[in-house]
Amino acid sequence: MKASKGKGHLLFPAAPEPSLGALIGYQRDHISLAVKYFVSNPPTKRIIFSSVVGVSAFRSGLSLNLSFAIGVTFLCATGLSVLFRDPSRKGDAHGFGKEIEEMFDRPSEASALHHNSQKDLTAEELQLLRYFRGITVGLGTNEEDIFAVWSMVGGGKPGVGGQEQLSFTAVRYHASFLCYSVATLASRIPLFASSAGSILDWVLSNLLLKPKVFEFYLHYWPELRGKGPWQCRENIMWTGHVLHVVALYETLTSDDKFSRPGGLAVTESDGKTYRTDAKELALHVAACMRINATGGVPCEPGLVFFQCQNHPFCAFTLLEGLDHFPRGFFDPEKRRFQAFAAKGFRAVVETGGIKIACVTTRQNGPSFDDAYGAELRVLEARLEGADDAQPGESSSRVLASLPFAHIGSDAWDLNYFFMWATRSEPVKAIYDKYVKVRLETLRESGTWSEEECSCCGGDGDGEPKAKHATGWNSAPPAVCCFGLNIPKSAWSSAILPVLAQAEDWDMYETVSKWLTGQLRKEGTEEGVWLGESCEWAIGNTANYAMGVAFRNGADARALHHGLSVREGGVRVLSCEPRDMDVWRCRMEGGALQVGFGAGAGVCKGEVVAKFVVEAQTRMRQCQVTEGYRAKWTKRAGQDLVEVVVTCEITSGGEEKKDVAGELEFSGGCMLTLEF
Repeated sequence: MKASKGKGHLLFPAAPEPSLGALIGYQRDHISLAVKYFVSNPPTKRIIFSSVVGVSAFRSGLSLNLSFAIGVTFLCATGLSVLFRDPSRKGDAHGFGKEIEEMFDRPSEASALHHNSQKDLTAEELQLLRYFRGITVGLGTNEEDIFAVWSMVGGGKPGVGGQEQLSFTAVRYHASFLCYSVATLASRIPLFASSAGSILDWVLSNLLLKPKVFEFYLHYWPELRGKGPWQCRENIMWTGHVLHVVALYETLTSDDKFSRPGGLAVTESDGKTYRTDAKELALHVAACMRINATGGVPCEPGLVFFQCQNHPFCAFTLLEGLDHFPRGFFDPEKRRFQAFAAKGFRAVVETGGIKIACVTTRQNGPSFDDAYGAELRVLEARLEGADDAQPGESSSRVLASLPFAHIGSDAWDLNYFFMWATRSEPVKAIYDKYVKVRLETLRESGTWSEEECSCCGGDGDGEPKAKHATGWNSAPPAVCCFGLNIPKSAWSSAILPVLAQAEDWDMYETVSKWLTGQLRKEGTEEGVWLGESCEWAIGNTANYAMGVAFRNGADARALHHGLSVREGGVRVLSCEPRDMDVWRCRMEGGALQVGFGAGAGVCKGEVVAKFVVEAQTRMRQCQVTEGYRAKWTKRAGQDLVEVVVTCEITSGGEEKKDVAGELEFSGGCMLTLEF
C-alpha cells in the first residue's frame, strides 16, 4: 500500500485542523440527549448539567486536570457534595440498582468455544482481514512506511507543548482495536494459528512497543525516566492494551515468547531497554488495582477511566486459560472492581449509562511504595496457594467522579465488559436499562437517518457531502480524553459490537445500515474499510468488523474464557502466500477441513498454496477440490506435515465451482486432511 506524505495515507485523507464547526457537528447528536435531560429535571439539576456538559464540550489545549478543575468550580457552586468523594458510598444515587448488583454477586459463568460450532468467514469478513493485513504485515518493517499510514497524532494540537498520543485517537488505541477485531474474526477459524498471530505479532513489534507510541508516558510521569514504563503504577491506557494483545497472541498461536522471563521488552529513544514478561506484568497490574480505592488502575495520573480497565481484566481471563495462573486466580480483583462499578459508576447526568471516569489519588509516588509492595507479596503468596487476603491500607481515595456519560464511552465500556465480567447478564441489563433508551432517543431524532449524510469532508475527491463534521475526514480530538469531541462515525461504529452482544438486532441493523451506506469503502487489493481521516479510520473499521463478526456468530466471551487452538492435536501453523484468504479451518468427523481462496489466474502446474500442519497423530489421507492436486510430506523428526496444493486446470482464471456453501468465491478450494 502506498503512502502519500504530508497528506495522509492513500486510504485515509489527512485530518483537517479542528474548527468550531467541527466541534458543533461532533456534539450535535448528543445535544439531543442533553436537551431532553435538561428539560425533564428541576433547576438544581439543570445547573449541574449545564456545567458538566459545558466542560465535556470544552475544546482547547488545556490538560485534562485543568479542564476538570474548571468543571469542579462550576459544580461546587451548586453545593451538591453528592458528586464528590466516593460515589459507591452514596447509596442508589450512583449505582445501577440492587438487581444488577445481585447479578454480579452470583457465581462465575463458564463459557467455552467449540470449533465445530463456528461458521465460515464471509466474503466481507475476508475483505476486512485483507484490509487489516495490508496496513500491518503488508507494510513491512520500515518505520517511515509504517508511520506514514499510522500517522494519527491522538490529540496534541494544540496543547501541552504539542505532546502527541494523549487522546483517544492515539496509535495505541487504533493498533489495539485492530488486534481485538482480528482475534475475534480469527476465533471463527481457530485451528489456523497464523491467521491472527502474524498480525498481532507485527502490531506489538512495530507499534505498541515502539518509542513513538509509548514514550508519551514521560510527559505524565517524568520521574520514571531511566526506570522504564513497566514500573508505572498508572498508565493502564498503555500497559493494559499491551497485556491484552500479548495474551490474545499466545492464546491464538500457543507461542509463549512474551510470557518467558524478560520476553516483553521496550527500547526507548535513548537506547535503554527495559524488560518484563506477561506473567510479571499481570501481577504488577493486579497489585496496582489492589492499592486503588476503586479497584481499577488510573490511565492519566489519578484518573480511573472505566474503558481502560477492561483490557487487563480480559488479559487476566486469557492468562488463566493459558494456565499461567490457576482458573479464577484474578476473580478477587474482578469482583472488587465490579462491585465498585455497580454502586458507583452509573452516570447521574443521564447522557448515557456509565460515567466517564473517577478521580482518585495519584498512586505513582513514593507514598504508595509500601502498599504496592505488600499487595504484590499477597498476589505472589496466592500463586503459591495461600488464601486470598483483602487489600490492605493505602493512601488511595476517590476524590470525585465525572457524573456524565457518552455513547462512545458506553460502547467501549460494554463491548469488553461483556468479554471478561464474571457474568454477562448484568452487563446486558446495564445496556437494556441505561443505554438502549439513549440510543432510541438518538434514532427518533434522526441520528441515523438515511436521508441525511453525516459526512463532512467529502467522498475523498474533495466534494463535501454535508456541513456537519461528523464523519468522513473528521478533525483530531482534543488533547486529552475529556473533550469527548468524537465524530458520529466513531461512536456509531463503536456501539455496533455492543448491539450484537446485547442481541439488539433491530438497533444493530439501523446503525449498520447507516455505516455501510455512508462510510463503507472497497478496493480490489485494499479490502473493505470505513472511510474517514487518518485520526479515525482504522479504529472505526476495527469496531465495525468486530460487530460484523459477532453478527455472523463469533463469541468473544468464549474466546476469552475457553479457546483451545488445537483439536485432536491438529492445527495449521502457517500458509504461503501469507495473505491467503482462509475462510474455514475446523475439524469435522476426524478430518481437518481448510477452505481457502486459490486465486484467479493461476495456471496448470502452478503452486497455489503451501500449508504447514502440526499433527500429533498420523495423517492417513489428503483430498482437495477437483481441478487441484495436493501432495503432503512429513518433516523428519517433527509432528509437522507440509501440504502443497497445485493447480491442474489447463487455462487460468476460470471460475471454479463454489465449495463454501453460501459463499461465492472465484477460485475457492477445499483441502481435507484425514487422520
